[in-house]
Amino acid sequence: MCRLLALTGRELGEGYIRSIIEAFVESSKYDPYYERLSRGRNRAHDDGWGLAAIGLISDKPTIARHNSLEPVYHEASKRILDLFIQRISRYSVLYLILHSRKSSLGEPYGLEYTHPFMRIGEKCAAWFAHNGGANKEKLAEKLGVNPWLRVDSELLGHYIMDNVFNCVESGGNVDECVKSAYTEAREYTLQRSALNTVLLLLVDRRAYLYLTHYVKGEAEEDRKQYFTVISYGRDNLAFAGSITLKEYLLPEYKNRVMFLEPGVYRLEPGVVSKISNL
Repeated sequence: MCRLLALTGRELGEGYIRSIIEAFVESSKYDPYYERLSRGRNRAHDDGWGLAAIGLISDKPTIARHNSLEPVYHEASKRILDLFIQRISRYSVLYLILHSRKSSLGEPYGLEYTHPFMRIGEKCAAWFAHNGGANKEKLAEKLGVNPWLRVDSELLGHYIMDNVFNCVESGGNVDECVKSAYTEAREYTLQRSALNTVLLLLVDRRAYLYLTHYVKGEAEEDRKQYFTVISYGRDNLAFAGSITLKEYLLPEYKNRVMFLEPGVYRLEPGVVSKISNL
């Protein structure tokens, strides 16, 4: 169980970025949707966090990334986030993904299992984060790795990123490559769970930011609400993420968010556009 955020904007300024990231931090500290789903047993996403960002400086891409095992709402994490906010707010264009993790007891635990996961190809780099459940044994068999040394989200991410890389590096259109990879990945989603993901791509010197939302099979109301995804797109800012974010946004954002239908979405400054159904 996790919380997700994807954000992009042009000449945003520190205040805009800070207010949304602070809302994400608070949504990870107390998640009423998770509390209801777990029947009061859990309310926080406290098993680590990570971010990855691509910024443009003089039309050239630069990277910022960090992973931590501490909860994102601890003071040490907030200090690190403050350093990143100061840095990324100076980018002329920003593409960002942020994730907080709540691991199940049966999954590996440690820094290397925090999201986002990174993959580097010949002409592509990617960062992937996930909220939901995937069939790790089938994915591990497909990838030829030991399933007990990996988390399901990592295997799912590597499967998706590898498929995107193979397609793009063979000359495919990036949007079409992403759509195809997710159509295949949907089959590995567990019943009553979700394919809610964020994917940040760097192809040559161009950045791409995607978000997906999909719940497989029939799920009870508390579970459907927990996996709901919201979005905002206006002026030079666009973001999307887990529904809990809405509870902590400033009114100027909270009153204008939309609830996303299942699908694959691309985020660009000011715009969240659906590029495919799921």
